[in-house]
Amino acid sequence: MEPLVAAQEPRRPVTHAITAEITGWITSGRFKPGDHLPSEGDLAKAFNVSKPSVRESLKHLVAIGAVEISHGRPATVRAMGSQPLVTFFHLAVTDESGGLREAIELRRGLEIQSTLLATERRTEDDIAEMGRLIALLDKHKSERDLWVPAHVAFHVALVKAAHNRFYTFLQDALQETIERTNRHLLAAQPRRDADVAFRRHLDLFDAIKSGDTGRARTAIETHFEAVDVVLKSSLSGASA
Repeated sequence: MEPLVAAQEPRRPVTHAITAEITGWITSGRFKPGDHLPSEGDLAKAFNVSKPSVRESLKHLVAIGAVEISHGRPATVRAMGSQPLVTFFHLAVTDESGGLREAIELRRGLEIQSTLLATERRTEDDIAEMGRLIALLDKHKSERDLWVPAHVAFHVALVKAAHNRFYTFLQDALQETIERTNRHLLAAQPRRDADVAFRRHLDLFDAIKSGDTGRARTAIETHFEAVDVVLKSSLSGASA
C-alpha cells in the first residue's frame, strides 16, 4: 500500500485526502466491486493517521455509494451507481420551475458533445443498437406511450456511442429526468407532427453513422432548437 501523499498537503483535510486516495484505488481498478478494503486499523497504519480519520473517510465513501459497510467486516467496494444524482435530478426538476429548462440545457450540452465524439468513436455495435432504436421510433412515432421509452433509449445509446465513462454515468442518472421532460413536452404539443419528430432523429442517426462531424453537429443542434421552441411555448403557457 502506497503512502498517503495527498495527506501531506497542509490545506487539505486529512479525511478528504484519504477519501480521494481510496476513490483512486477504486476507479483505477485496484479494488473492484465485491472486494474488501483493508481494515480500518490497516488503513490507519498505512496512512499514518488515526482510526477516527479513516472511519470518517469511509463514511464519505458510503454516502456516495462507493462502498458499503457491514458490522464487524471491512468496507466492501460497490459497483459505482448514479443513484445520488438520480435523486437530485428527481427533486430538482419540476414543471413549475426553472428545473425543467435547466435539465434540458444540461442535456443539450451533454448530447451535443456526445454526438461529436460519437461520429469519431462509434462502433458497429453502437450503430446496430441505434439503428434498432430508430426502427422502433419509426414504428411507434404516433404512439406517445411507446415513443417515450424508445426515445429515451435512443438518446442513451447516442451518449454511450461517445465512449466517455463520465458522460455515460451522467446520462444514466438523467434517464428518469429525460422521460419526465419528454412526457411534459409531448403533452404541450396537442398537434405534434410525429413524422417531423422522427425525421430529426433519423437525420441525427444517419449523420453519426456517416462519421460527418459537421453534419452531426447541425442535426443535434436542429433537434434541440425544436425542443427549445416547445419548451418556451410550454413555460409561457404555464406562467400565463
